[in-house]
Amino acid sequence: MRTFGEIEGEPRSECHPWSATPAYELLATVAGIEPASPGFSTVRIAPSLGSLHRVHVRMPHPLGEIEVTLERKGINGVAGKVSLPEGLTGIFVWKGKEVPIAGRQEISF
Repeated sequence: MRTFGEIEGEPRSECHPWSATPAYELLATVAGIEPASPGFSTVRIAPSLGSLHRVHVRMPHPLGEIEVTLERKGINGVAGKVSLPEGLTGIFVWKGKEVPIAGRQEISF
């Protein structure tokens, strides 16, 4: 196949499953947003920025939107803002250090 197969007469697609991977990896791996407990009732944010200098993402959650804006600070640091919907709490992890998060707050390591 050379294109998506979701057209009449060619229902199978070898491309479709792979087209969603970049969006998932940006949120779950780069920004590090993942459920910390069953039902996504808490969140764990442990970014892996790699060679990126900054990242700004928004992710839907049953309670609202999770927003993470981060920027590198020196060689090993990071600073930014995390915004969680009301009723959602969690932890932010950077280089083995953890801080509790809730609501809107500044992050600095």
